[in-house]
Amino acid sequence: MPSSAPLLTVALPTCNGSVHLAETIHSILHQACGPFDLLVCDDRSDDETVPLVRALTGERARLVVNQHRLGLAGNWNQCMTLSRTPWVSIFHQDDVMLPGHLASVIKGLELAEHAATQIGLLAGPVRVIDEHSSPVPDSVVDPGGKVVSGVMPRALEFLGFPPGDFAELLRQENPLRCSAVVTNRAAHADVGGFDLSYRYVVDWEFWYRLSRKYAVSWKLHEATVLVRWHAASETHRFKTGTDDLEEAARLLDSIFQQEDHRKPASARRRQPANRRLCRAFLNRSHEALRNGQADLARTCLARAWTLSWAGVIRTLGTDPRLCAQMTTLAMTPRLASRWFAR
Repeated sequence: MPSSAPLLTVALPTCNGSVHLAETIHSILHQACGPFDLLVCDDRSDDETVPLVRALTGERARLVVNQHRLGLAGNWNQCMTLSRTPWVSIFHQDDVMLPGHLASVIKGLELAEHAATQIGLLAGPVRVIDEHSSPVPDSVVDPGGKVVSGVMPRALEFLGFPPGDFAELLRQENPLRCSAVVTNRAAHADVGGFDLSYRYVVDWEFWYRLSRKYAVSWKLHEATVLVRWHAASETHRFKTGTDDLEEAARLLDSIFQQEDHRKPASARRRQPANRRLCRAFLNRSHEALRNGQADLARTCLARAWTLSWAGVIRTLGTDPRLCAQMTTLAMTPRLASRWFAR
């Protein structure tokens, strides 16, 4: 590839995203950086997404409308397949790039191109905003990335993880947020792309598979991507059930089944992941109880107990209000539903 050719494609997988799309596209088009391609793969939107993309980007973007709806993972794979550069950033239709984001990414990619070990992912931290573009506290939504933040001197801009090392982090939780990740296109093809059998943790599962074989480069210090958390997102829609949490459990089962179960260390390494998932089920139980869904709340409490009874006891011991809710729920769910519903 000639040196003047772009290294990076910014790929927008869209589907009925017109509400926040203008802000997203403006943030991309106003990046001051070297050359990059802009690709939009629309998954059969039936709102104003496609005409809006045409009006906002003109000749600056390549717009592809899928012949039939591919779904989230399928459209992400479509973005990778149709990209023409070695690196691809799959950027969500309602997230925002801060000034300087692509300049720092391209700098990292130039370093990656000359690295001794082949790099599969370049990633970094994010900040979370709501539907009005106001900051969301970390206590409300975890922005991820904390496991690798603040670990190196500020003189260093990127932290390298050899093949397999970042996978150790991903065995416990997912610190990555898709819009802040750039993927090696050849590595994506090599490991088989995004798995269509997953919906909620499709990114986590893919990062794990890829990072077992390829190195990961982490951009240190400041976040240059804003991830939007709002009522129309998947994050809110799946709160009426447990599909997302059960899918996370299925992924962890798959990950740890690859461990050698004959070694005692294998069970110990699963415990922190179980405790995190246990807390997630407790949080879902609390939300369900507040919404008057006592049956769902009790199901989540029971699931949390099977994952880590010690984690349940530890959490309730540090949160008297949650302890009162969960104890009442376990003993008299109807009473709990009346007492603790909004």
